[in-house]
Amino acid sequence: MQPFINGIQTVLYKKLNINPKLIHSKTDFRKDMELTDWEITYLFNSIEQNFEIVISEKDAIKIKNVQHLVNLLKR
Repeated sequence: MQPFINGIQTVLYKKLNINPKLIHSKTDFRKDMELTDWEITYLFNSIEQNFEIVISEKDAIKIKNVQHLVNLLKR
């Protein structure tokens, strides 16, 4: 799980300038990081490119925190 979180931390830092130390498995994208809709979309697009996956709209709606995103990446 840690490599996925490290990858997410890297993307968040490089793309949205968010301090990696603030990101852990229970970090909520909206409540804790206060990301807007466009920032979340940008994050998911960056994750898709970085991890070479596709996040469906159905899956994207379910992703609320870092752990949800890690679970999707582990599939």
